[in-house]
Amino acid sequence: MIIVDIALIARAEQGNPVRVGMVGAGARGQGIANQIVNSVPGMELVAIANRTVERAVTAYAEAGRNCKEVSSQAELEDAINKGEPAVTGAAMLLARAEGIDAIVEVTGAIEFSAHVVLEAINHRKHVSMMNAE
Repeated sequence: MIIVDIALIARAEQGNPVRVGMVGAGARGQGIANQIVNSVPGMELVAIANRTVERAVTAYAEAGRNCKEVSSQAELEDAINKGEPAVTGAAMLLARAEGIDAIVEVTGAIEFSAHVVLEAINHRKHVSMMNAE
């Protein structure tokens, strides 16, 4: 095991997982969703934003999870607080969410993702950019 694995296991045991929001639900995003949901103790995929919400729903479904569609900041925060995975077409909701610790960006849309990432940074989130560019 590496140090990160040990730290994530400790967070899982403490009931304090890293709460991840993902922007983008294409093929790569679906794979990341499956990995986080099923194979990463200490991380919880709390929300997925995608311009086509149905793809975000599919990403959760393929990982074996049901989800709830949200359209406002209050609905997103409520879903996160209740432990209900959320999907939305509004990526900025994830960037601004109090209940999200880190954003994984996998859109492939450079200008759009730059705006989302800057907003996430302004809201003190960790960011991982995984687009092809």
